[in-house]
Amino acid sequence: MKKNKPVFNLSLLSGLIKVKISLAVTFSSVTGYFLFRSDLKWEIFILGAGVFLLATGSSILNQITERELDLLMERTKNRPLPQNKLSLRSALFICISLFISGSALLLITGIIPFILGLLNLFLYNFLYTKLKKITFLAVIPGALVGAIPPLIGYTSAGGTAPGHDIIVFSLFMFLWQVPHFWLILIRYGKEYEAAGFPSLLNYIDEKKILYLIFLWVVFTSVFLFLSGIELFNGIVKYPLIMLNITFIFLFYRSLFIKRLQQNAFFLINSFSLLLMFLLIAISVIGVK
Repeated sequence: MKKNKPVFNLSLLSGLIKVKISLAVTFSSVTGYFLFRSDLKWEIFILGAGVFLLATGSSILNQITERELDLLMERTKNRPLPQNKLSLRSALFICISLFISGSALLLITGIIPFILGLLNLFLYNFLYTKLKKITFLAVIPGALVGAIPPLIGYTSAGGTAPGHDIIVFSLFMFLWQVPHFWLILIRYGKEYEAAGFPSLLNYIDEKKILYLIFLWVVFTSVFLFLSGIELFNGIVKYPLIMLNITFIFLFYRSLFIKRLQQNAFFLINSFSLLLMFLLIAISVIGVK
């Protein structure tokens, strides 16, 4: 009797590598690339592939490490590993393959991008993952993970000493991650507490966290446009200011109206993606 051959399941792989998040990380590295140079070189394709592979490998390693905790939470219990849809050995093989290939590609673009890529792996999969079981302050190294991909792109493009624009953008990406973590806490806080994760909700109530999120987002978005990014000089800054004001208004409404709170995730992610599109477009086209 013939045994059925295993079927390559794309949806299973998609659940492991978190495609949307990995693509967003890749896009932030590409933005960093264009903050150093405006012309398109072959390195950008190597950069994009390398960062994407490392991000997907990091996602799998995170799910391997937390597979037992994931089973305790509603939002994560249906992931491939908690449901035994994929063996641990297979997941490790895919993970290691992605790490090796992603690191090799970044090494082609330069030693500094390679080192930064390994640093990000350490921050996310060892420091952040370990600390979030101990303290709610793990959000700090977790947010640092979002600040490094732009630097990977910048150094892949040939940047050595970080310039003003890349420092501001990386700092923005760091600050922008923090409210994202808190929004997840508001939505899934009880699940995290049930799984044994320390929570900011143990110290301040939900309403105060909502105000903290809003003030943090306002500060970060205003900081971005007052920081003097060179690409935002000239006529471009006026529509960007209007966009910023519109975003803050919509974000406030979505944050404090219960039925609209799920839109807060969409708005905060859309704003950062739109910002990256604009930075790339302004760099390439040269519109000021």
